[in-house]
Amino acid sequence: MIRVNLYELSGPRRTMPRWASWLTMAASLVVGVALFVLAASLALILIPVVLAVGAFAAWRIRSKLKAAGIDPRNPFGRPQPDRERVDVIDAEYRIIEPGEPPRR
Repeated sequence: MIRVNLYELSGPRRTMPRWASWLTMAASLVVGVALFVLAASLALILIPVVLAVGAFAAWRIRSKLKAAGIDPRNPFGRPQPDRERVDVIDAEYRIIEPGEPPRR
């Protein structure tokens, strides 16, 4: 039976010393913990700021909607008709006969 070891064909085998692998694992652990601490501290700072800015923006939008006469709880609903305001279009209509000279 013929056996071919493909790993022998790629060149001489090099092994990493045990201390180097431990050092690599320790360095990656330190970098991971540092990134986690950085992300957590940014979150502790940014989350309250974003919430405060969002609350302020919502308050401003609600006040602008009220000023425009739109109900902030139902901004896309039908607007309530104004009871005091009456829209009446009053005009006089007249039929213009063909050949009639224009009135000036």
